Amino acid sequence: MTRTEARPRPPGVPSAPEPDRAADAPPPPRPDPGAAEELARRLRAVACLPGPSAVPTAWPCDRTLLGWLRQLTYPGLYTWPVEENLARRWIGGDIFHTRRVPDAPDFLTGVDLRRLPPHVVAPLLRRISMTRTAPRAADLAPDALAADAGQVSTYERTGPARGWGQPEQAPPLPETTVIPHVVHGIWLGRALPAGNSFWANYGAAAAHYAGEVDFVLWTDIPRARFDAARVTPPAPPGRPDPLAPVRDLLAWAATHGIHLVNVSEVFHTSAPMTLHTPFALEMGQRVPQAFAAASDHLRVEVVHRFGGLYADGDLHFLPDTGAPSEEATGGADREDAASGNDAAPGDAAGYRLFRGRWRGRPDADGPTRLPELFDRVAASPHGFTLNALTDEIVLNDAILAPSGHPALALWLEGARYNYLRDQRALFAGGEPTQHAPRSGEEPATWTWAVTPVRTGRLHHWLLARLGITGAELVKPAPAVRGYSELSWLPPVAGEPPVACPDPDPLPTLIGCVNLLRWQYLSRGGDLALTAVAPLIRGLPDPDTAWTALLLAFGDLSTDLGPVTSVTDRRRNQDQTLDVVVLPPEAEALLDRTADPETWFGSDAGTGREFWFLGERTVPARLRIATAR
Repeated sequence: MTRTEARPRPPGVPSAPEPDRAADAPPPPRPDPGAAEELARRLRAVACLPGPSAVPTAWPCDRTLLGWLRQLTYPGLYTWPVEENLARRWIGGDIFHTRRVPDAPDFLTGVDLRRLPPHVVAPLLRRISMTRTAPRAADLAPDALAADAGQVSTYERTGPARGWGQPEQAPPLPETTVIPHVVHGIWLGRALPAGNSFWANYGAAAAHYAGEVDFVLWTDIPRARFDAARVTPPAPPGRPDPLAPVRDLLAWAATHGIHLVNVSEVFHTSAPMTLHTPFALEMGQRVPQAFAAASDHLRVEVVHRFGGLYADGDLHFLPDTGAPSEEATGGADREDAASGNDAAPGDAAGYRLFRGRWRGRPDADGPTRLPELFDRVAASPHGFTLNALTDEIVLNDAILAPSGHPALALWLEGARYNYLRDQRALFAGGEPTQHAPRSGEEPATWTWAVTPVRTGRLHHWLLARLGITGAELVKPAPAVRGYSELSWLPPVAGEPPVACPDPDPLPTLIGCVNLLRWQYLSRGGDLALTAVAPLIRGLPDPDTAWTALLLAFGDLSTDLGPVTSVTDRRRNQDQTLDVVVLPPEAEALLDRTADPETWFGSDAGTGREFWFLGERTVPARLRIATAR
């Protein structure tokens, strides 16, 4: 369970008090020790230490590309001893085999998705769209796809133009740069809610560019669920209808000609993601920041695999007619008010950036329509672009490139390496300076900062490694303009409960162990209870789940080493404190009086309490349970 305090507690308090209750409220039932023991036994039984490693599932074959990537990352890249050591040391083995790459669906067996000609990208995505029934293998044959070829932008390169402004050892671009006219959007974790800005923007743009540009929505909703929504009538009024959001999404996509593509169908065992393990780690957390981090990975994978334009759902693709209407913004002002983010009503060009806001219109030196934007990027010196708002401000909410561009290959490797780094190293070994927010600023909290730093700000590293500035990139505006809604941020008062989709708590606890093992490795032996609290609190019996989790984790981390600290408090955006309060049976498994020589905060010189990124860590040991 968790609770929220109105004011910060004084430092040095070893454990959280019991949650506030009404005087006449009955105390919650204590967990059944037998139920917790049985759940812990089941959790141990399905594990297999140390499990498969997290080495990449696909290794590059191009020796020129591989040598260049090693030069710009680290020399041991894609050598087995180094990859195996890094994966075991920083991510850990997949002890439950939950991160296996899915098998290819029957209709994609034999289709080489890694070498797809650009002119057949759009027809393939149309035919595997879940707005239709599953295609036959014959529908995806090369001749069948070529007969329905999509629009592309083409540019012939010769001599120095193939070098895309990089040194000679960099992999050259092909003699012909070809970018399919496809716009990719991503929404993960649930069906895209009707009426938000994504719904309005993509629907209007797909209708406006019909026949010129294909629009795709990438989702983790399986095909079977869309098939069920297609044939199942709506529930009678007043009764729950779990398929209603999927049915609405299906109707919206069919109405506007948008293709719904499942991530697992496309990135399968024969054509996996480079970032499969980080993507799976983030998806397993099932909270807004993690879905945003997974989207940060997927957008680069999709454009690198297929080419085209990735664009966030809050971007606009139609001519600017001034202040957006309520329909055009999808009620963004209401959403921002609810989340504690100050919007700029009527300002379609005003971005709210991570760590501050930027006002004013972007530098609009691009064309006014999407097809012309594709043409200009294909012919640009670097052959790709990002959302360069100005010469100094570049965002990753728009990525436009041909498939296989070396810059995106480097981006993927930088993202993968970020999961092989200590969390503190992401901030150069120290906590960012915190200050009282001035008028109009985001609250002074870093609770949600790890997501953008680990995944969403890699394009800054990429451009620095390539020596490319925003002034050299094609600016997408006015063909693509936007307003960042920061929809991935949690509500100001902390994470809402995440409802468990399975009545059996075991799958949720498996996800919790995976997260705790990864956090243990990236946080120097820390037991990050705040990382799994949103999952636990969504279960019917959180106290039994907490007890079972701590009973089992000692056995499920013997390959890692002893726990040396516990993180149990998180500062919310409204500055209240979200406290993980364990039931007595689980609390008894923690020795908070222990004094390990080194722990996550031992180098900070702050005593027995260390605050980092809005979370509190204290030294502790996990007592190994004797009951089995």
